[in-house]
Amino acid sequence: MQQATHSRLHVRDAHDAHVVFEAVRQGFMRPVGRRLNEMERAMHVRSGAIFVWFECEDDAGLKRWTDGRVWGQSRMREPYLFYDEKLPYDSAQGPGESANRGPTYRFVDGVSRNGPSSSALSHQDRTANQHHGLVKQAYSAWVTSDPFSRPQKWHLTAYFTYADLQRLPTIDQDPVLRKIIVPPGIYRSGKARSKDDDGSSGSLSSGPPSPAILTSNGERLLPSLASLTIGGHAPVISPSRMHGMRLPEDQRVIQMLNSRHTR
Repeated sequence: MQQATHSRLHVRDAHDAHVVFEAVRQGFMRPVGRRLNEMERAMHVRSGAIFVWFECEDDAGLKRWTDGRVWGQSRMREPYLFYDEKLPYDSAQGPGESANRGPTYRFVDGVSRNGPSSSALSHQDRTANQHHGLVKQAYSAWVTSDPFSRPQKWHLTAYFTYADLQRLPTIDQDPVLRKIIVPPGIYRSGKARSKDDDGSSGSLSSGPPSPAILTSNGERLLPSLASLTIGGHAPVISPSRMHGMRLPEDQRVIQMLNSRHTR
């Protein structure tokens, strides 16, 4: 039977997610390798649970996350996406009742937390008519653990309730996670802010990082400028920057291309 990667945790920012990813990469925690069945959903999809899973296009892994619940519109509170669960009484109430109904939970004073600001707490503060249902918190990152391998997209899906959020422990309170050091250059966020400032219109997934070119001494280089295009055309290259680097014939061709762009 599959279990949650972590049974009770509050992830606040991208660094917290990367710490959890690194704990999985080092073998301290287990990812989810397939969709949860009904029994596993009933037992493990609850407040505080966190699931790490790897995106896979074939049948050997997960293509997307499913939990059998109904969720509202996504909201971006960088770097996470949040979804409020739709409860049965939400669909049964008449028009205008939601606006007249007061909050269905009360704030619970928890232990004050120092350190990184929390996207989940920000979502809680900016959400009207907060309810007793679950909130789903999602984050993704491109993971490049080996410079010779293709980046893989990892996902973190967390659940909490508004009433329980401030009681959940953070990574600095976990005996394993607080010792994890995230190596630089392995994790890159797979989400980018959309045009709406508060993220209410959702997010865009960025593609995998461009593969690096390794030199004989191990230095990482960006892809060649010659392979880039701008609007379907070759980039305009300043002749002064290329002086001394091209043969005269090549220089003449570059000047001809640049003159066409300026017409």
